[in-house]
Amino acid sequence: MKTVRVAKLEDKVQFQNLWNISFTDSDEFRSWFFENRFIPDYSICIEEDGHIVSEVQSIPYNIKVRESILPATMMVGACTHPNYSSRGYMKQLYTEYMKYIHDLGVVLCAHTPEVLSTYFYVGHLPVSDTAFIEIEKAEKIEAEKLISVNLCQDVSPLLKCYIKAAQKYSGIIQRSFTDFKLKCDDYNSDGGKCIALWENGEILGYGIYYNTAEMIYGEEIMALNAEAEQAVVNGLINLGIGKKVKIKLPPDTKSRSKQGKFIIFPHNVLGLANVQKLLKALGKEIEISVKVNDDILPENNGIFNLKGEKTNKTPAFEVSAGNLTQFMIGYKTISQLQSEGNAIIYNKEETEFLDMALPLQVCHIVDEY
Repeated sequence: MKTVRVAKLEDKVQFQNLWNISFTDSDEFRSWFFENRFIPDYSICIEEDGHIVSEVQSIPYNIKVRESILPATMMVGACTHPNYSSRGYMKQLYTEYMKYIHDLGVVLCAHTPEVLSTYFYVGHLPVSDTAFIEIEKAEKIEAEKLISVNLCQDVSPLLKCYIKAAQKYSGIIQRSFTDFKLKCDDYNSDGGKCIALWENGEILGYGIYYNTAEMIYGEEIMALNAEAEQAVVNGLINLGIGKKVKIKLPPDTKSRSKQGKFIIFPHNVLGLANVQKLLKALGKEIEISVKVNDDILPENNGIFNLKGEKTNKTPAFEVSAGNLTQFMIGYKTISQLQSEGNAIIYNKEETEFLDMALPLQVCHIVDEY
């Protein structure tokens, strides 16, 4: 018999066994993760033949969207046992998961699929871009002196830099000290290290990275200005002399390297668990209405004004829940959505007003778990 249910603490071993089959993380990271990041009340699974055969884990966070802080989750470890693949279990899990977190009061679900389009069919659409600098074989360059940072001990100055740097982004995790400490411990468990540019006792920019035999990989780079960010990038390049270097950066980065290529592409997605709460938080009490279509959550269907209230007023435009999220977070305008065939405009004057009232933002989701 097949059962879809919320996870229990005693499921941890089975969840980890399925993770071990599905992913290639180091043993050290998996041990740390399941000891410290397995949160049953935010995870669900499918049990069949007495075993967990499909699972979705998540971590509760607060996400900064424009100037509002919203309850959200970060989804991780979604997988199905290969013996039970091609049965539609992931769609069933995602559907049940979104209903479940809606009832918990969660507004948004963020994650980074290995293949971005994997979850488009459940309405989880791109909401941020990520930039990369890639160098095949790094050569020494002139660079400012950066200092190694202890991820276990120097949490406070790193967090201070993160909070300041994150202010300009929409979609970023609003990390508390506890969130940041856990994140540093996540990195440290997998061999992560950190370098930083200091000035007058404060960190102007930092880079958390992994140093393997083949490459330097910069996982999280945050800085207070373009100069500090470029200094961190240069420092990472010098750490990788003779090796491949790959550095992940925010979409508004000005950092470049003459040694390698620069690419930028959509990288993270959001799922919308509660249309009314999203509109109420971000809609600026605007009476203009929108018709929303959601194949996953019936509660998200209908006509709503931007105050988050259901209404019978003729909508200014019509979109899916996923495309509404792209607009509300600031990733796309309504006119962009229309040009892509993802919005129907019924009142051009009102949608033009909305595009001005809720303009594009720099959207950046640095966390991937």
